[in-house]
Amino acid sequence: MNRKNIDLTEGNIVKVIIAFAVPLFIGQLFQTLYHSVDSIVVGNFINGDALAAVNASTSLCNTLVGFFTGLSAGVGVVFAHHFGAKNYKDLHESIQTTMTFTLIAGVSVALLGVIFARGMLTLLKVDPDIMDASASYLRIYMFGVLFTAIYNVGASVVRSTGDSVSPFWHLVISSVANIILDLLFVAVFRMGVNGVGWATIIAQFISVVLVFRRMQLMDSEYALDLKDLHINWQALKEVLSMGLPAAIQSSITSIGNIFTHRYINGFGKAATAGLPTGQKIDQFAQLACKGVGLAIPTFIAQNIGARKYDRAVKGVRITAILVMALTIIPGFIVYIFAPQLARIFTPDEEIIKVIVSFLHTVMPLYGFMGMHQLFSGINKGFHKATFDMINNIFSMVIVRQRWLAISLAHDHVIQNIFWCYPLTWACAGIIGFVYYELVVKKEVNRLTNQTQE
Repeated sequence: MNRKNIDLTEGNIVKVIIAFAVPLFIGQLFQTLYHSVDSIVVGNFINGDALAAVNASTSLCNTLVGFFTGLSAGVGVVFAHHFGAKNYKDLHESIQTTMTFTLIAGVSVALLGVIFARGMLTLLKVDPDIMDASASYLRIYMFGVLFTAIYNVGASVVRSTGDSVSPFWHLVISSVANIILDLLFVAVFRMGVNGVGWATIIAQFISVVLVFRRMQLMDSEYALDLKDLHINWQALKEVLSMGLPAAIQSSITSIGNIFTHRYINGFGKAATAGLPTGQKIDQFAQLACKGVGLAIPTFIAQNIGARKYDRAVKGVRITAILVMALTIIPGFIVYIFAPQLARIFTPDEEIIKVIVSFLHTVMPLYGFMGMHQLFSGINKGFHKATFDMINNIFSMVIVRQRWLAISLAHDHVIQNIFWCYPLTWACAGIIGFVYYELVVKKEVNRLTNQTQE
């Protein structure tokens, strides 16, 4: 086994989870910085309208990118299961098939995004003053969706073998490149909003080159072979059984956010710029929690593959304690320093007021976000991706949209939009916890008994 790989089926559970999660946490830090630097640069080097133009397309970008992020999370469980069971032939077929499918789907989604960019922004009721700049940025960004898709799926392949270090370095390198190019294109070459779009594409391409190289250097029994890209229909059926529910969940949740952003845009350009910026700060607060949340599905899947069911359940208990601590503490810090954090993105006081109001609303209830992240990852790890999809669609789309429609009709204030986030985190987290306790644990106990017999 490569020295970078951690065998999650052996050793002290706390140590291996933390060792695997730390690179994921730092990688998420750079990935979040990667997505936030566009807003920081345009907000400080151009103006508030430019920040609104970039943020206006955030929900659309997240929808398309979210499909592949969800896909990678789901198929990563399949990869980890095969790796834990040492089924390297099946692992190789799954990798070759998934990468081929991702290339085809990525090209298709990118082309559709470019063609329908302006029409999608029109549906969002984007302010006419920023429509041209926002559409231009979105079209450029859509070209990079293919690279984002390949990187996310490739990183899930690498992580499934216990190597969370390589994807971390890939993100560091591409993030630094994005920051340098953003500043070069905007501050030096004065390319405006388009400059941050092109900087993002180039940085994404760099990450793809790096992850491809890492997959080719894996153990020869399951390493990626670019000359042998093909679709094995049985393998495709297996990876999509886990990957598609996660991908659909992520996409539909993001589509729900598109409708949420329609409400936001109705409160003016300051809201269009402010709330998505507040969410970027919120993403920084989620980092430690997400690092552990990304680790637990791989930990569970490897141990289920190795038939170490008791170890998988014990890992759940340990992770729950970690996640709660890593959610509440950052939330408290962000609440206190909300004004200072907002000023990193923009000097515009009207936008800052929206950002601070959002953060002060959601941070006191941040524990529910951690609970949601935790049990979403746990249930995916136990191959319950379809349930997780249904839970998230119900909570993040149906409940959220009903709350917005009813609350805004009763009292049309932007705070009602802010409240939809902790409300739906709580809904998804509680449902996920109950399902794990009543359904998943019973199945795991049954498998444990069969193994002992």
